[in-house]
Amino acid sequence: MSSTQCLDAAAFSSRAALLAMVSCHVAGLFFLPMMPLVMGTLTSDFAAQALSLGSIASAQLTTTALGAFTFTVIGTRITCRHIVVTAITCELLLNVVTMATSSFTEFLALRALSGFSQGHLLAAAGACAALSKKTEKNFALYNATLAIFAVAFLFVGSLVAPLYGHAGVFTLFVVVNVLALCFIYVGFPHFILRTNSAPFCEDRVGIPKEGVQALIALIFFGVALSGTQTFIERLGFWHGASLEVVATSLGWGWCIAIVTPFILIWLMRRCKGNLVLLLPAYTLIAGLAIILSLAQTTIVYLIAVALFTPFIMFIEPLQFGVLGQLDDTGRLAALGPAAISIGSGLGPLILGVLVNNFGLHSVGITAGSLLSISLLFLYPVCSTANSKVLKKQ
Repeated sequence: MSSTQCLDAAAFSSRAALLAMVSCHVAGLFFLPMMPLVMGTLTSDFAAQALSLGSIASAQLTTTALGAFTFTVIGTRITCRHIVVTAITCELLLNVVTMATSSFTEFLALRALSGFSQGHLLAAAGACAALSKKTEKNFALYNATLAIFAVAFLFVGSLVAPLYGHAGVFTLFVVVNVLALCFIYVGFPHFILRTNSAPFCEDRVGIPKEGVQALIALIFFGVALSGTQTFIERLGFWHGASLEVVATSLGWGWCIAIVTPFILIWLMRRCKGNLVLLLPAYTLIAGLAIILSLAQTTIVYLIAVALFTPFIMFIEPLQFGVLGQLDDTGRLAALGPAAISIGSGLGPLILGVLVNNFGLHSVGITAGSLLSISLLFLYPVCSTANSKVLKKQ
């Protein structure tokens, strides 16, 4: 196996490579399931208000997008293994420093730097999944593993956060980073991203029109996703649920999410194309987002919280499967996390402004509307991608 070019799908199928790929995804996305606990401890440790919470999430998620874009550029010149090992090492060190910080300004700067490292990790995981030619299956594996970690650490975090604040929560981040560093160092494959393929050559800009449309859909998806995650703890307080209760509900949601990716794989074997699955999943998650705000009782809100995450885990492999079908170099799949992160960076700011002006009930209504817009962009792209696959067969 060459140390600079390893694009054979078999190179991404070994057990060590799969563990490294999964580690990239989990370490890069661990902030997402832990976001409610992070935001809750920021409220207690720094007396942060809605706009301050939004600025923290936006800083981290915006730099995540920048990191993913950077990976797609330097990954065509430098061995991706070196990039990933450097990124996870930096992420580990930044989280150690975050544990000890007592300044909101320092916390904001550290989260921005952390996001840049996470962007590289997520882009690497996306590129590897596409290059393996098993995009949906690998993303299902990614999400199942993330769900297992989320379940364990949300339950532990709900106990740690009230006692040790953000220092206790970020200790859990460090544990995940150490494990990821070990697996990445042992098994992450050597490869450099290609810059051309049949789909890319069709367009002088480098990205097919359908790819651009898919990335726009992911931006809207990211806005809705991060907006709800940023204020889901505040919504719980509004509905009469404590941080511990919300964290427990999220934990049960991640328990369900462990099974969701395997249900997706089972359904994909029986459905022609992923359009059949994408449409109802998007419809249901948009409805759940609206229920988060309009729930009439606390128990209805908590049920919506528990179901929201499994549907995200169900939809994401389908989204990246479309990107993998449109481009076989892995670059479009690597740009997927960047697109979601752009939306995720905007989400907390947009929702923070709406919360300050219209109240917390605007969170779910806005998220549901944005998810519907995302589907409108993704639906025709998914149809085109499925047609291309059928033609090849």
